[in-house]
Amino acid sequence: MKKKKRETKRHNIPAAVLHWMLFTRYYLLQFPLLSAFFGFLLLLFAAFAFLSPLPPIINHHNHSLQLKNGAKAEESTLSKETSSFRVPRSGWRLGRHLWSSRSSKFYYGCSNASESFENVAAGRRKNSDRYLLIATSGGLNQQRTGITDGVVAAYILNAILVVPKLDQKSFWNDSSDFAQIFDVDWFISFLSKDVTIIKQLHGRGGKALNPYRMRVPRKCTPTCYLTKVLPVLNKKHAVQLGKFDYRLSNRLDPDLQKLRCRVNYHALKFTDSILEMGKKLVQRMRMKSEHFIALHLRFEPDMLAFSGCYFGGGEKERMELGKIRRRWKSLHTSNPDKERRQGRCPLTPEEVGLMLRALGFGSDVHLYVASGEVYGGEETLAPLKALFPNFHSKETLASMRELAPFSSFSSRMAALDFIVCDESDVFSTNNNGNMAKILAGRRYVCKFVFWVLCTAVCSEAISRTL
Repeated sequence: MKKKKRETKRHNIPAAVLHWMLFTRYYLLQFPLLSAFFGFLLLLFAAFAFLSPLPPIINHHNHSLQLKNGAKAEESTLSKETSSFRVPRSGWRLGRHLWSSRSSKFYYGCSNASESFENVAAGRRKNSDRYLLIATSGGLNQQRTGITDGVVAAYILNAILVVPKLDQKSFWNDSSDFAQIFDVDWFISFLSKDVTIIKQLHGRGGKALNPYRMRVPRKCTPTCYLTKVLPVLNKKHAVQLGKFDYRLSNRLDPDLQKLRCRVNYHALKFTDSILEMGKKLVQRMRMKSEHFIALHLRFEPDMLAFSGCYFGGGEKERMELGKIRRRWKSLHTSNPDKERRQGRCPLTPEEVGLMLRALGFGSDVHLYVASGEVYGGEETLAPLKALFPNFHSKETLASMRELAPFSSFSSRMAALDFIVCDESDVFSTNNNGNMAKILAGRRYVCKFVFWVLCTAVCSEAISRTL
């Protein structure tokens, strides 16, 4: 009889893995020194893993809307922190100072125009008989981006720019004009080598010029402006571009990007009264502490409704935010769980506090909060105040009398917050908004990286633990 062949058990090992195993075994047998080297590396990694401290773990979520008062919030938060991770009491962690970076000295601005750009700009300005007007839209920082893009659009079209008109009719309902927020004379003179700017549109040949009103598509490229706007501008001589927000592409030549930087970070200077009050707020923060964090907290009802996210407030929250969301007919139906998993939801005040504490900022750190109306009010802010008792805002630092010239104007109040956030040692935000992006460009890149961690990485990390 023929013997049955012994059946062998086949292991489902990928071919690439088998090749690697055979390759590694052959060379380790042939070269004992290589084997000893890899063994040393394994021991080194094991020692490093043993000696390094454990990372912070956040495994709890007492949502801010469920906490009734600050005292209970502090007791609950601190007791759970001690069982989850080591909470630093001061602004130090792992022997590293959190308020400085050894790399910041290597970064510098690069907004100066090239020589060729200056020569072209000088020749173009002399021949222009076209006038461009823009009407901005949104809050202060959204309008700021519109002003910046308006200057670049005027350069592309070789047009004279009329000082931009600010949005006075939208949700913010601020009647301020350009000269009441920004130094208009400085704006005109600083950009005089790039674009000719005038304060108001004058008549032509004794006749008043009535600008032709139109809109351009969002993210319009230079070619788009030359094909859609320039023919109209040549015919009408004056064109006003309405709802001018995000109407210029980000794909621009380096010199046009530098022009953007010159407008945003140099030409747009606040008025003396705003700068003076902002300086006072910064000085008062410095009197309280050598270092401080500025937090731009966007947690207004309309902003939360627009995000399409859920923040733990139950059916009441769903109904209230859902009603506000219906104002925007173009918004698609949202999936709150998906939005949060992808890190697209604004962090709640409690989540921001937990994130900052996990990064190493202790309860003694002073926190300046720049915010508008917070959904849920003091109940929502209670956990953040429990984590950071040294909680400040422009309303706590200045008297009602001092803020009187600004308090009735949302854009002027936002300008004060902008100044304090710009001068802070660390800037953090709970959202990826216009103010955060603009401040990221003004500050050192090391602080910009910290901002990215706050809004993207930490948002995703926290959402996994909730």
